[in-house]
Amino acid sequence: MAGSEPSPDGDPDDDTFAALTLKERIAVATAQDPSKAIVVLLLGLFAFTFLVALALAFPVVAGFFVLGTLLLSLLAVGGYVALTKLGG
Repeated sequence: MAGSEPSPDGDPDDDTFAALTLKERIAVATAQDPSKAIVVLLLGLFAFTFLVALALAFPVVAGFFVLGTLLLSLLAVGGYVALTKLGG
């Protein structure tokens, strides 16, 4: 795996799925079941086109949706960072 050191005792149990980074887990999941990856991608594209259509019809409402999404994302990242610092 990129960026990981092998264990000093050579234990093969340390080289498991839990040791993978998030990007590596996504790559493994996509390789194992590409149809789910395609469905997630299509749903994301549908959501984006819905937002574009909403912005063309009701720009103020779309702006509130985008602002709410950004605030929720900032809250989630802040909570993750806080829990990470408290946990370790």
